[in-house]
Amino acid sequence: MFFWRGRNANHQIEATVATKPRTPTVPLTFLPRCDEVDAIPPSYPATATRALRLWIHHHGSKLALGMLMDMSAQRSTLGDALDPTRNSLNFLRLVLALAVLVSHAYSIGGWGSGAWFGGTALGTVAVCGFFGISGYLVAGSAERNSSARYLWQRCLRILPGYWVALVVTAVVFGYLGWKAQHLPGNYFHASPSPWSFIGNNFFLDYRQILIGSATWNGSIWTLFYEFLCYLVVMVLARLKILQARTEIFIAAAAVWLLQIVVTFWPHNERTFNPLHFWIPEYLIKFLAIFLVGSALYTWRHHVVDSGWIALACGLAFFGNLYMGGSLPYLYFRVSDLGAPLLAYPLLWLGAHLPFHRVGARNDYSYGVYIYAFPVTTLLTYTGASQMGYFAFSYAAIACTVPLAVASWWLVERPAQKLKRARWPRRSTTVTS
Repeated sequence: MFFWRGRNANHQIEATVATKPRTPTVPLTFLPRCDEVDAIPPSYPATATRALRLWIHHHGSKLALGMLMDMSAQRSTLGDALDPTRNSLNFLRLVLALAVLVSHAYSIGGWGSGAWFGGTALGTVAVCGFFGISGYLVAGSAERNSSARYLWQRCLRILPGYWVALVVTAVVFGYLGWKAQHLPGNYFHASPSPWSFIGNNFFLDYRQILIGSATWNGSIWTLFYEFLCYLVVMVLARLKILQARTEIFIAAAAVWLLQIVVTFWPHNERTFNPLHFWIPEYLIKFLAIFLVGSALYTWRHHVVDSGWIALACGLAFFGNLYMGGSLPYLYFRVSDLGAPLLAYPLLWLGAHLPFHRVGARNDYSYGVYIYAFPVTTLLTYTGASQMGYFAFSYAAIACTVPLAVASWWLVERPAQKLKRARWPRRSTTVTS
């Protein structure tokens, strides 16, 4: 029978044998290493050998488990780092919305196309970022909710603010712009009219760009593709593909591969253009980014949380922007192929940036996105672009943010309360 005596005067743990008090105690600090237990010479005190084997028997498994836990802690996953209730994703979405604003301010103000990254505009980069983040967040919503509740929540998030922005753009901004240009005739009888602008674009499919001769909201066309991506994810969740790691990986890779094949298909610009296959073209582009974000959600507890991986993906994304940038942005380009690489760096930043309070309760990013273009256009008609690009951009931000705040408090936030309606929940599990 063994018992532990504790620490001696030299602070060394001792083990003794109760049945043999004459045997001298042996400090454990002088015992051989674990890998030397089988090589203990016969002359070594038998009690020390038995004490060592007993200590390994009782404490070895705990020691090994602790070492494994330490190794796991050193290699945390994206799901561990990205707390669903405490992250900076809303901050990043606000930054992306402002990036779209300053990009459009450059082109609307007359300083050029704003294609700063090898033929790609900053606004295009920001929109790609939106789709990557949305893919991750929306996958979680599709996994937690039934199809009906999921679709209800997506409609509440995107449609009320969009509808109000349509009316405000057509009735207020368009009218003020008409007066600022001193155009003759009645604005509300213009062709195309503001009323047809509301009706033709009511269901997100942006069929009318102009009111009179002016483009008043050139940002909202991407919302149609965002909603199509919502529907695709809903179908994948219904088919249990979203919850299965292998299947969602194959789905995301297949869409990305399709984009690559079509991009290198000879004369693709003759097939995919504003007159032919416009919707499939942009759906393929945006869906590839969106599904990579969704796949990262499904794989979140298996994908390593690594700043080096985020940096490598970011560098590869921006490096790819300088490849094949000579074609107009309306067609498939080689520089579009790296867009899905942007999803991981943004999610990593969302996990590690210390701006989790920004947008945690009040998310103004959507309002900034839907009102930035008409505000910037109206400022141009009033001559504000003569102040210079930076002053013009600051003025556009200063005028857009109050509208975004009003949109949130008066339209979006009240609509969000309707999400609490009781719907049947669908339990799901992630499988390999």
